Amino acid sequence: MAKMFDSPPMRETLRRLIRSRMAYKGFEYKDLSRELEALGVHQNESNLRSKVNNGSLGAQLFMYILLALDMTELDMRQVQEILGEVNEQQDRLQGEHVEH
Repeated sequence: MAKMFDSPPMRETLRRLIRSRMAYKGFEYKDLSRELEALGVHQNESNLRSKVNNGSLGAQLFMYILLALDMTELDMRQVQEILGEVNEQQDRLQGEHVEH
């Protein structure tokens, strides 16, 4: 069986993207869970929290989350910007570890 691709920077990017939209809408995980339920997707609050905080969600769940958050467009420039910030932070942290 092939190993699944995994990118820690992209996981963090997804987490930030979802959390920022949740904050914009004033959503907590219980609200997101309720909205997903209305779309026929069964995810309890703690399960969602874990998946979002880990950035470990499949493409289908990610798309449903975007729908539940009323995201009618996904601005890839925003995704690139967040990913760039995440990569810069990781580079700085790695540089700090090398110095010590």
